[in-house]
Amino acid sequence: MLIVSAVLIACIAILRLWPDLPLAQALAAMLVVPVARRMARLTPGHWLLFLIVSAATGTVLWMGGDMIIVSALGAPEMAGVLAMIDVAAYLDAMLAAFAVAGAVRGTALRLWVGRLLPRARSRRTRRVRVARKAANDDEPAGGWLAVA
Repeated sequence: MLIVSAVLIACIAILRLWPDLPLAQALAAMLVVPVARRMARLTPGHWLLFLIVSAATGTVLWMGGDMIIVSALGAPEMAGVLAMIDVAAYLDAMLAAFAVAGAVRGTALRLWVGRLLPRARSRRTRRVRVARKAANDDEPAGGWLAVA
C-alpha cells in the first residue's frame, strides 16, 4: 500500500511541477481527463443525492452501535420504497406528457389512438366499365386524301 501511495504522490508531483513533459501529458490523459469528463456530466440531482446519502451515512455512523445493525436490516425495505416512488414518478411524468401532447396536438393524439384500434374494412366494389364508342369503319381508308 505504501508503494501505491508513493507512486500516486510521484504522479501528482510530475503533473504539477513539469506539465510540459510528454510523461505528464500521458498521465493527464490517463488520470485527469477521464475523471474531469465524468465530473462534468454530473447534474445538481447527482450532487443532491450524494448529499442525502452522505448525511444519512454520517448520522448512522455517529449514532453507532445498534443503529448500524438496524439500518442494515431496513435497507432492503427502504430500497423497495425508493424504487416504488421512483417508478410512480416516471409513470406520472409519462401520463402528464401524454396529456400535454393531447392538449397541444389533439388531432395527432386521436390519429395515434386510431392506429391502435382495429378498423372495420369496407367491401370491395366492382369497377364500372365505361362504354366506348365503336370505331367508324364505314368510310374507306384514305378517302379524304383522294378528295384533296
